[in-house]
Amino acid sequence: MITAKQTITETFIHLLADQDFEDVSVKDIVAYAGISRSTFYLHFTDKYELMDAVRSQLNGRLLQIYAEPSDAETINLKICRHVFHYRPFYRQEFADAGRIHELTIRFAGQLEHVFGDEDLAVFAGWGTIGYLASWVKGGFAMAPQEASDKLMKIIFADWTANLADARERTS
Repeated sequence: MITAKQTITETFIHLLADQDFEDVSVKDIVAYAGISRSTFYLHFTDKYELMDAVRSQLNGRLLQIYAEPSDAETINLKICRHVFHYRPFYRQEFADAGRIHELTIRFAGQLEHVFGDEDLAVFAGWGTIGYLASWVKGGFAMAPQEASDKLMKIIFADWTANLADARERTS
C-alpha cells in the first residue's frame, strides 16, 4: 500500500517533468495527488523540505548502487537506468552546478571505499557525474543502455594510446 508520503514524493517528481522546481507549488502537489494541504504539511514543512527529502532519497539510492556487489558494466547500467527513471528530478539536480559538485564529492567518497584509492575515486567520481550531467543536459538523447555502454568505453579506454601521435602533430 502506498503511503501519503510516497504519494506526495511521486507526485512531486511527476510535476518536475513539466515544471521547474520554482514553479511547483504545494497547491499543485496536493491537487494532483488528491490529498489535503494538511496531509502534505503532516509530512513536510514546505516544498523545500520535500525537495531535500527527495534529493536525499534518490541520491542515496544512486550512491548505494556502488555498494551492491556486481561488475562495473552492471553497476553503470543500474546508474544510468536510475538517472533515466528519475529524469524529472535529475534534470533539476544537474541544472545546478552546486548540486553537481555536492553529488560528485559524495560519489567520490563512495568510490574511495570501493577503489581504496582517493585519487582514482576523485577522478572516477568527477568523470562519471560529469558524463551523467552531460547526458541529462543533452535531453537523454541516448537510451540508458547506450549511455552505459559509452561510459564503459570511456572507463576502459587506453588514454595514453594517442599521446605520442598528438605530441608529434603539435611539434
